[in-house]
Amino acid sequence: MTKAKRITAGALALVTALAMASCGSSSDNASSTGSTAGAVDSSSMPEKKLEESQQDIVERLAGEMEVRELENNTIDWFCHWDINPTASADKDIGVDLSLFKSKYNGVIKWSQTTWETKFDDLAARIMAKDSPDFIPADDMDYFPRGAIKGMIQPIDDYIDFDSPLWADVKAANDKFRYKDGHYVAVSRVDPSYIWIYNKNVIEDNGLDDPAELFAKGEWNWKTFSDMCIEFTDAEADKFALDGWYYENALTESSGLPLIDMVDGQIVNNIDAPELEKAQNMMYDLQKNGVVYPKHEHDWKVRGDVFGTGIASGLTLFYPIGLWAIEDAPSVTEPYGDISAGEVMFVPVPCAADGDTMYVPSRVHGFCICAGAKNPEGVAAWLDCTRYAEIDEAAHQITIDQFKDDYGWTDEMLDMRETIYKAAAEHPVFEFAQGISTDLSSITDNVIKNAMNPAETKTWAQTVSENKNAIDFLLDEAQSKMN
Repeated sequence: MTKAKRITAGALALVTALAMASCGSSSDNASSTGSTAGAVDSSSMPEKKLEESQQDIVERLAGEMEVRELENNTIDWFCHWDINPTASADKDIGVDLSLFKSKYNGVIKWSQTTWETKFDDLAARIMAKDSPDFIPADDMDYFPRGAIKGMIQPIDDYIDFDSPLWADVKAANDKFRYKDGHYVAVSRVDPSYIWIYNKNVIEDNGLDDPAELFAKGEWNWKTFSDMCIEFTDAEADKFALDGWYYENALTESSGLPLIDMVDGQIVNNIDAPELEKAQNMMYDLQKNGVVYPKHEHDWKVRGDVFGTGIASGLTLFYPIGLWAIEDAPSVTEPYGDISAGEVMFVPVPCAADGDTMYVPSRVHGFCICAGAKNPEGVAAWLDCTRYAEIDEAAHQITIDQFKDDYGWTDEMLDMRETIYKAAAEHPVFEFAQGISTDLSSITDNVIKNAMNPAETKTWAQTVSENKNAIDFLLDEAQSKMN
């Protein structure tokens, strides 16, 4: 998400892991001021380049790629964050963008919007017949409503999802079909959340290292809950959890999202026993007061900056996206000194009695806007994103950037690979954000009620109060899709 705009209570700011590493800033640190979109010329900003040996890999890959004949090498990117890596002086450029530049002399023009106004701004541009070319799918909020409302167009005329280039993400792409077409080009499945912690804090509090528990198959809801309860000391201002994502992460770690899409049908899982089990665990956890009381601090996270409290020992876990630490050292400082081996992370804990590690997931992908002037140029960009994923040497560039420029340890890199592999095998996608604003405003509260520090509710109470309203909104949305 996000590359860290602040989020008001109840809002989800989602970002992708490698979009951060390969693209630049995210919704979380993008500007949220203003209400209209405007093009931003990034050509005057500092140009980011790869190392010479890395650029040689890109040039080799560019020579192997099938070329598309483009009339225009500039594509118009409509988003609340800039895909060009200009957010900070120590932020790297990714292989995908380097490849697009090398193969096509490609240019991505940023048309700036805000998180709050992006739908209205996009609709206004489409109505004015001045459509941008493409938008991110990473926030999981443009599909299916963007397809239903005619804001995005099918991609099948430009991308063959059965081709070898896209074969290993075909199942993920098929989740984003509307009627007879694909409306999202999924370049990669990303884990939505990880559990970040500081190893010094774990040791100082006499707790088991979560990464070691995970290696032994003992990282689960119970061991996680026990650690949270043992660590929390409200009088010392120590709370186990902070942030905006732990409720969603724990809910989806059950193996099911609240709102799913199956064979083109929208499914309400509110009555599923898996969700009930997860929410009851969350309710029991919250009764022990382990969550930083944002409601007592103007509904802001500690310090009003993500990660604050981890390095200082006041916060035990920070559930958030990988993007939070796939960034420049100047950004990741609140979590601790990465290069000194202080910072580590593990997957979202799952139920102890399950055989599968379900990974709350999202997609790193893109949508082509309705009325796009250069959809073929977007397709060329999409090719680059896939080649950057499947080529081992190109992938290694990203790994080397994490290690050499951001200070990542081998332990962190190994864990990252493990989580990505699990996300590809057992992803859990939450679709509530992509149905409608009315639905997401309800489901966000439903998911968070059990751990709301201001007003905790049992799952049975939450279901009885919200099931009918959710069913009504889903029936309304489904009728428009049929």
